[in-house]
Amino acid sequence: MNEERLQATERLQHELAALTATVEHPNGLCMVTASPKGEIKALHLHPALLNQGAQAVGQVVTETVQLATNAAVQVSFNKMALALGDGMAIDVESIAGDSPFRSTWNPVVPPKPPAEQASPERRQRAPRVEDTDDDAFFENPSWLR
Repeated sequence: MNEERLQATERLQHELAALTATVEHPNGLCMVTASPKGEIKALHLHPALLNQGAQAVGQVVTETVQLATNAAVQVSFNKMALALGDGMAIDVESIAGDSPFRSTWNPVVPPKPPAEQASPERRQRAPRVEDTDDDAFFENPSWLR
């Protein structure tokens, strides 16, 4: 039993050491493969991003690296939970903090399409749907007491 656990732990360590995640920025102009430590394994930039200037390139690359690192950390949490069990994963989260996808922080806000940027007065509202139920539950007098 102990030997199986040691082998499972060694396998997990090897898997975590080689783990990466690939994420594309919401604007589609950058793709990054990163490790849970934040090491950049691959970086692909769309030529259109380079035309936006150095500051835009830096911001998009930084955001994408953060997203890829968070994804890799999340995958490592998932692998650890599968290998060691949920109880151990909860203990690790209590020490290391919540897994990235459990937290609500997201550094990237996708750009709004032009239709959504219009003023509120110009937006078309969805038509209201009337409630056709008419509280059928209360229409049956035998149910009222």
